[in-house]
Parts: sequence; structure tokens; C-alpha cells
Amino acid sequence: MTGEWAGSLRERVILEKRLSGRDTLGGSSGPYAYIGEAWAAISPIAPGDLTAGESIRALPRWRVILRKRDFIDPSVRLVWRGKFLAVRAVVSDPREPAQMMLTCEEAG
Repeated sequence: MTGEWAGSLRERVILEKRLSGRDTLGGSSGPYAYIGEAWAAISPIAPGDLTAGESIRALPRWRVILRKRDFIDPSVRLVWRGKFLAVRAVVSDPREPAQMMLTCEEAG
């Protein structure tokens, strides 16, 4: 994405971060807290590996482009059009330091 890209940020997303909390087995169980909103460009991408641990896995995946924010990591989820998008990967391209690209997967 080169040149003017700000005009492609047409979708409004809510950013939420998981609060710390553990269940009885030690897994994360904390609720999510609102940390802000952002404009984003969102497009579908093909699912990754369709099998994981011998179970079929074909959750919808999305490419999300946002203005650069330092606090975005896999503990953050996006709320977009009533869907929860779990952040799976964050890429910051040094050629475009003002933006970041997320790979997200729909979460239940």
C-alpha cells in the first residue's frame, strides 16, 4: 500500500484488551475492556491451515490495516459489525511507518 492510504480506512472498529485473570486450569479468563476506537480498512483473506490438531478449522480471517498504535498485540480484539476479531499477527512495515497490518480471525 503506497501513496495515500488514509482514504481507504472506511470501517469503524472498537479496540478491546483482555484484562488479566485466570481460570482454575490457569487459562486466560479475564473480561475485555474498551481501550478505544479506530478507522480501519478490512478485507477477507483465505483461511490458513484448514486443520489444526486433527480438527477442521476454517474460521473466517481478515486483513485489517490501521494507523500505527503501540498497544496492539494478540491480547487485543476488535469488534466490527457485531463480530469479534482476535488479533493473530501484527506487522509493521518500515516502508509505511504510520500504518500497521493485522491478521485477525473471527472469535466466538
